[in-house]
Formats: sequence, structure tokens, C-alpha cells
Amino acid sequence: MAGVLAILSPAYAQAGAGLEFRNTARSVRYVGSAACSVPGCHAEIDQAYAHSPHGLSTTVANAAAHLERAAHPVTVHNPKNNRYYTVYAANGDLYQSVYELDERGHRRYEAIHKIDYATGGERTGYTYMFRVGGWIFQAPLSYYVSSGTWELSPGYAADDVGFTRVMTTGCLVCHNGQPDPEPRRDGMYKAVPFRFGELGISCEACHGPGELHVREMQGQRGRVLKPGEVDTSIVNPAKLDPQLANDICRECHQAGDAAVQNPGTSVLDFRPGEPLSATINLVRRPIAEKDRMEANRLETAPPVRGSLEQPLWWKNSTMELSRCYTASRGKLTCLTCHSEHRGSKPGEERTAYRAACLSCHTATSCRLKPVDPQRTAVNDYCIECHMEKRAVAGIAHSNDTKHRIVLYPGQPLPESAFEQPQADLPGLLWMNRPEGGGTMPERVQMEAYWSVARKDASLWPLWLQKLKTLSRATPDDPLVLEYEGALALGMQKDYTRAAEKFRAALKAGMSSPELYLDLANAEEKMGQAQPAEEALEEGVAVYPYNGSLRAELGLVLAANNEQWRGQAVLREHLKLFPEDARCREALGQIEAASAPRPPVQVRAY
Repeated sequence: MAGVLAILSPAYAQAGAGLEFRNTARSVRYVGSAACSVPGCHAEIDQAYAHSPHGLSTTVANAAAHLERAAHPVTVHNPKNNRYYTVYAANGDLYQSVYELDERGHRRYEAIHKIDYATGGERTGYTYMFRVGGWIFQAPLSYYVSSGTWELSPGYAADDVGFTRVMTTGCLVCHNGQPDPEPRRDGMYKAVPFRFGELGISCEACHGPGELHVREMQGQRGRVLKPGEVDTSIVNPAKLDPQLANDICRECHQAGDAAVQNPGTSVLDFRPGEPLSATINLVRRPIAEKDRMEANRLETAPPVRGSLEQPLWWKNSTMELSRCYTASRGKLTCLTCHSEHRGSKPGEERTAYRAACLSCHTATSCRLKPVDPQRTAVNDYCIECHMEKRAVAGIAHSNDTKHRIVLYPGQPLPESAFEQPQADLPGLLWMNRPEGGGTMPERVQMEAYWSVARKDASLWPLWLQKLKTLSRATPDDPLVLEYEGALALGMQKDYTRAAEKFRAALKAGMSSPELYLDLANAEEKMGQAQPAEEALEEGVAVYPYNGSLRAELGLVLAANNEQWRGQAVLREHLKLFPEDARCREALGQIEAASAPRPPVQVRAY
């Protein structure tokens, strides 16, 4: 009914609080950015946006700029696992390969993958992706612009998984905008993996689906809006309430200790003009009073991943710690400083951002005299003093602007940084709680506690409490079933109950490699070798490139006296991903157990 009412709302309205855009209705479809760029519509904006950072967020990997960076092969060695990765261009395409040397300097294996897509930008760098069937994977080497070097991709220094890192929908949606996944196959996509063939962040990622707007504009060509009038057939972020406008950016530029979707939604269901909390809920742990001094110290210390300092990519929550934000009563939005249609060209950024500051402040607002050396050293550029550029923890050669606007470097955090949980969500802060309050669904709370408790064990009792409540209220909920199985498997050691719950969760629609592994584990604990094998075979059929499933299936087959099948399962995977340590180790175990033993010499007396 809400969707119907939205469409029936006035086609044109006066700007102001409470303005509703009709394309938030679920019945309105996406049409693709090409519909915006036709002559007489938004062709000029489209041409400018196509060259902006968001418009170029994903490109084909065989574009000239990417090939030039690898015109001569570059090899990167990871001493932790003795792997060598090479990137090179050949025959108009980009490739990355992996090999490992044995004790004599001979290659144990080598695999080569043609790279299909690049994502990133000229401000930081590019990471690369390739397809295997319908699946998309991340490549282990990335190009870093500031250093002009190829090095391990973000996260690989700590966890080098080779070419096996699957690009999930939740990841791609913020680098492409409209990925087109296969249902219940996170990481697998349609033959054309991005809707409408669009590679960059599309117009509709920020404006919402365009079907209604296109249809109405085709019937009213040449119509000009009156002063103060707003076309409600498509979201205009500049006309939204500030929090709704910021939610559009928050979806991708804000993280937390966990991001939990509402029941029945996917990461693709968020629509601009709606609260982000209608789809996704962001939560984090609070900073305890005893940690206040340490939190303030970290504001000037080198960033460390996992510390109390909010990461630099938490743009919205750090901006909200600024006095500019609180003094404006939340009217400071991302759009105050950023114009996505026409990104600032190199050399123009300083002028554009200083102008954004001067839209509220004046040239005399600075407490330093115009001739003060500290002010002249930065050419009167506000950002240089008030929005520090810092290294990004965990990502090499990357600096980013901290979005907390400070009076001076090292300024202590405001009291809002030490906000404590509300009674309806003990232990956690709901970072995108709707304006005016709201209650997080209990199922979402349960999943949030599960996710964050892995970082903070003190939250496990709160998870267990929610699980018990929901086990009584919604016993057939697939997530409840999976969690009951995890509880039975890990804490209660009731393997029969665990297997029953995991099977029920799969039947109810849950699907993940971990769920199949847990089911097989429970079956094995009961001594049920054949059901364990069947669970793993089903998992491999659904997730054919998951090394953990393959490794476990190989070992179970061998334990069931089917060594040859176990070896075949593993060798098939290792043809594509020979660097997969899990499968290499499993194959080694099977081969060692299958090797003929020398006869025992019996001495005669």
C-alpha cells in the first residue's frame, strides 16, 4: 500500500521537509543510465559524470591506461608463503599469474588468469577482478597511484588467499552500483554481470529507479519547473532531508563492526530517498569511559587497524563528530562539499573545497592572521589544517582525508564520540538509527550480536538471549535454525541436533559454504560418513570454487575409501587455483596415506 500511495503522490511539490519522491515505490523499475543521456534530457551531465571518479569506478581491465602500467612484467614476492605474483600485458589484455619455487628453484606450479575488470580511481589506485564462469574473483596484485607500484592487494599482506577471493554482491554494489547476481550464489553473477552493461556507479544508484521519471518526461517534453517546485518522479538528493541525503552516501562510505540486513532484503534493495535502516543496519561497539584517554591519543598517532580510532573509510560517522555538523544541527551533508555530477579536476580541488567552507564561514573566520606563516604555508587552504590527511591502516601507499573537521590537530573527541548504548540495544550502538528513534528488529539484533561477538566475546550472552527468544517466537526462521545448529555443534556438543538444525536451515533457504561445512562436521562427529560426504558434495555443486569445501570433501572421500575420487576433486580445483593451500595440503595427506609402504623386514631366529 505504501508503494501505491507513493506513486499517487503529487507529481510536483514544493521543496521542504517531508518531501516524498514517488520512485521509492517498489513497483518502479530501473531503466539504466542510457535513458538519462538522450538528447534533450541530461546528456551534458552524463558526459561530465562519465569522467568523474564515480563514473569511472569500474572499467574494463584492457583499457589503455591499465595495459600501460604493466607494459613490462612486474613480479611481487610474498615472503610469508614464498609465492611470486606477476602482472603483465599481452595481446591487448592484462594478466596476473602465480607460481612458487621449490628448494632447487624450480616452479612447483603456475597459474595464469586473464583480468577482466579494474575498480578504483586515480586518487588511490586500482584493484583487479577476473571471471571464472559466472563467478568473479579479486586478483592478488593492485596498482597504487601514489607510489606508482604494483603490490599485494588490500588485505593480502595479512591474509594472502591467492586468486580465490570471491567478489560478493555486498562488495561489488559499492564499486559498480548495479551488479546482477544469481540468487543464493553470493559471488556468482548473470552472463552480463552488471545490469544494463554499466560498469561505473550508475545514475540510479543515487537517484533511484528511473522508469517513472522517464515515462512522465516523455509525456511532458520541454516542461520547466517553477521556482521552488520539485519533480517528485525521481529522487533529487539535494532536496532530501539531510539524513536521507547522507544515507545515500552512507551505504558505501560508512562501515561499522557489522552491517546487518533487514529480514527479506538484500544489499540491492536500498533505494535513495528511503532511510538506509529500511534495508541495512550499521552497528559498532561503544568506547568505554576508561578508554577515553587512549581514544584521544589515537587522533594524532599513526593509524592502526582494529584500534579505537574510527577508520578513515567511516566517512559519515567521523563527519558527525565535527562541530560543523553539530552546530548546523545536521544540515552539513556530503553534498555540501561534494559534487558528484562534475568531480573536481586535478588542480581545482582546493578552490572547490575552500568555496564549500566559505559557504558557511568567511575569510575572516580563521583565527590566524593572513600573514601568519602557518596560514601562508598552506595557501589559506582550510582543509589542510582542519581535515587531516592520514595513512589508511592496512592499505599500503594510501592516504585519505579524515572527515572529522577539527579546530586544530589533536583536538580531543567530542562527548558524542563516547555515546553509550540505549536500553533497547545493550552493548552496541545503532549508527544509522532512524531520526526520531525506532526499534531494531530482534532478528537483526541477534545477527548483529553474532557478528560483533567474534570481536568482543562479552556479547555472546546477549546473542544467546536473543536466540532463545526467537527460537520460541519464530522457530522455523532459517537464520534461527542455523544459529541453533551452531550452538548445538560448538557449545552443547549435541551433534544430532546440530545436523537436524543445519539441514532444516538449508531446506528453509539459507545457503553458504560455512553452512554446508558445519553440516558435514556435525555428521562426521556422529560417525555418519556418507551423509557428511553428501552434504559436502551438495555444497561443492553450489559453490564449485570454494577451497574449504573442496578440501574437506577430498578428505572425507578418502576416509570413505574413495581415495581416487578425493584426489580427483582436489586436482580439478588445483588446476585452476594451484596456490590454494587448503587443497594442496589435503591432497598431500591423501597421497601420503595412499603411498605403498615398504614391506616390514622380519628377522628369523
